[in-house]
Amino acid sequence: MAHLARWDRDTAGRVDRYVANSHYVAGRIRRYYNRGSTIVYPPVDTAFYRPEPARRPESFFLVVSALAPYKRLDVAIRACAAARTPLMVVGRGPEEARLRRLAGSLAADITFTGWLDDAEIRDLYQRCRAVVMTGVEDFGMVPVEAQACGRPAIALAEGGAVESVVDGVTGLLVREHSVDAFAAAICDAASRDFDVSAIRRHAEAFGRARFQDEFRAVIDETVGESRSDVSNAARHAQRGRNRAAREDEP
Repeated sequence: MAHLARWDRDTAGRVDRYVANSHYVAGRIRRYYNRGSTIVYPPVDTAFYRPEPARRPESFFLVVSALAPYKRLDVAIRACAAARTPLMVVGRGPEEARLRRLAGSLAADITFTGWLDDAEIRDLYQRCRAVVMTGVEDFGMVPVEAQACGRPAIALAEGGAVESVVDGVTGLLVREHSVDAFAAAICDAASRDFDVSAIRRHAEAFGRARFQDEFRAVIDETVGESRSDVSNAARHAQRGRNRAAREDEP
């Protein structure tokens, strides 16, 4: 791995432009490569992920995630158990058996669904009280998909979540990575009536049209700069040839 890290560092100077999917990732690029980045948030299909006005939120909270250690889903399970609220977990992964045992030991109201298709996940987004994200994500698509469906997100106040969740408006940001802090946020969310329209308007800013416009602008600007650099290099080379020719004149 050390030689890959050296290669990565040594070739970084050949990159014309870095494009990051969040300010959080841009900070890592700055630390590792000492380079700035252009931020272009990923696109969310806000035409597909949309509210269902006839539905009122149900009592359950929702996790949609790979069941991997860094996701810290044990915190979500313990927090919902402490708050005495049902939790639905969508996803599969190496942590599934351990998380199922944990839920069983807590006698918590936890349902594991495995992976579902997009339409089934959208249905759960529309019905849930809120989605819960306990891990640190570079950006995090799930909170934005849920917000596009008009439902709030409860997320750790680190990583991309601080850029996609408006604390107190489109969800709740949890400042402490602990079961007690998430349980308190879950209880808080259960007692609130979030403004579905405000949540939806916020999510629309992450739509596909915005992404296409911003990414196209980055490409156009980068190509323009590259052409300018080539043109400047050509002019510099021509001036060098002209100077050499004059020096060779008798």
